[in-house]
Amino acid sequence: MNFILAIIFTIIYFAIGKFAGSAFATSELGYCILIAVQYTAILNIGLGVFNLLPLPPLDGSKIFKNFMSYNARQWLEEHEMIFYYIFLAIWITGLAGTIISPVINWIYSGIFNGIALLFSLF
Repeated sequence: MNFILAIIFTIIYFAIGKFAGSAFATSELGYCILIAVQYTAILNIGLGVFNLLPLPPLDGSKIFKNFMSYNARQWLEEHEMIFYYIFLAIWITGLAGTIISPVINWIYSGIFNGIALLFSLF
């Protein structure tokens, strides 16, 4: 859902830029609105990527478990508390941002460039 919202807000960003005119986009209010819409798209991508990390408190671990063998899944469930501590350590040290920031930027640039290409066709 987060990725769909990011696509929607990127479309809104380009729609405002295209249909509101350059006078609105260069005004202080227009600039603030465009930045807020752009940050909303980036935030949704960040939440989507973060939620897909394969650590047990996150949804990515539930997806990842479906591809594991029975023994590996059993071991993961038995040692789930260790992964909570690993998750906390990654979060507190800021390592999570270092890991997922390039992924967020890559996905956002792909969505941004794809939507820009669509709007240039019209």
